[in-house]
Amino acid sequence: MSEKFLIDEQTLKDLQLRDRHSRTLLQFFDNTITDGGMFYLMDIFYDAVLDIDIIKDRQMKIRRLEPVADEEFLFYRVIIQDLEKYVKSSHSGRAASLTLMDFIGVKAPAYYYKKRSIIEACEFMIKCQNFYKKVNQHAYYQDVDDMIQLIEECLSMVFKKKNYDVEKLKINIFNIENFDKLIRYTLASKLKGIISFFYEIDAFLSVAKVSKAHGFCYPEVYPKNQTGVIEMDGVYHTFHKNPVKNDIRMERGKKIWFLTGANMAGKSSIIKTISTALYLTHIGFPVPADAMRTDLIDGVFTSINLQDNLDLGYSHFYVEAIRLKTIVDQLPKNSNAVIILDELFKGTNHIDAYNAILKVLKNLADVDGPYVIVSSHITELAKELVEIPSVGFYKMLIENDSEGLPIFTYKIKEGIAEEKLGMWLLKKSGAFDSIDRLKS
Repeated sequence: MSEKFLIDEQTLKDLQLRDRHSRTLLQFFDNTITDGGMFYLMDIFYDAVLDIDIIKDRQMKIRRLEPVADEEFLFYRVIIQDLEKYVKSSHSGRAASLTLMDFIGVKAPAYYYKKRSIIEACEFMIKCQNFYKKVNQHAYYQDVDDMIQLIEECLSMVFKKKNYDVEKLKINIFNIENFDKLIRYTLASKLKGIISFFYEIDAFLSVAKVSKAHGFCYPEVYPKNQTGVIEMDGVYHTFHKNPVKNDIRMERGKKIWFLTGANMAGKSSIIKTISTALYLTHIGFPVPADAMRTDLIDGVFTSINLQDNLDLGYSHFYVEAIRLKTIVDQLPKNSNAVIILDELFKGTNHIDAYNAILKVLKNLADVDGPYVIVSSHITELAKELVEIPSVGFYKMLIENDSEGLPIFTYKIKEGIAEEKLGMWLLKKSGAFDSIDRLKS
């Protein structure tokens, strides 16, 4: 069994990988047409691994479906759901005898259910086989060919080597039991395998459709610490309507990032973009980027959307401190996980936050451990952090228009942000106008 990628519930919520109250990244990729495909997709999505072979296998199974992503995929959720129930319902294997009701032409609902299910089973196999043949027209895949041959074996037994045309499948009271026994008894195990493989195809095709439509890339992945680099070209977040692409390069020599920027400059967006891209890489999914190269990392942990714990009487600052401890306690020694700390220690006063961040980063710098990104408004910290060799400084770039007003570029670059836009944003919001209205 592959070693598991480290991530916890707080991180899953922070990155909207699992959230009951808003859209999730899973929903973005979910275009499945069957319940089985949806559950298969969900299992993969929450199964991030530290095994390059598994990651590459998933990438291949998605990538190979991109050439047929626009082909007609004429399957229906309810029909396949009913078909699975029909095939899984047990058959004794004994031949059923005809009754007087059969001979006088009165057919029970069970007769029509069996007939419809037999026809649907045949149509399902024919459609699957045709679709898989299209997949293998672009490149040869052994598992797809094996499924084509398995379906051929089943269809030849049903149609007796005739053309596979359900219109010519003459089902009546004299032969329906034979067909029913063939589907639910003789071929049952094979059909169950065909349905399971279809669910896998449904799940991976769902991802392939998204990847092809958006031009996502398939990351190059290397063993842990082989290159000591995490590199993303033109990466962005899928939830942005008009995304701005950024180039990211994190190295072990500068494993701690001190990220600054004014309000609304995009600090939270860029750290979610980085951590989401890393998670997608470790589930074998394509990534919203032009290219990406990374070593396997142990995991991703974030501290972004924390709430005060009123039940326990914890202040926001103490919740932040507990969250930091919780993250570090989950790390193995010599971990190369990525830790994201957004607006660290904003729950306390400026001086306390200054001293606390400085102390934490100095201690983390002494550990041959995780990559760390700390975003902060406390730019004065830079004059002391610059003494730590493993700290790199990055900022969200803000430019000015001809009138000197800020332009948010949402681009990240090296440096320390100097802009102070709090008052400008407050005025822009109209808050002062509202207060003046109360005065008058």
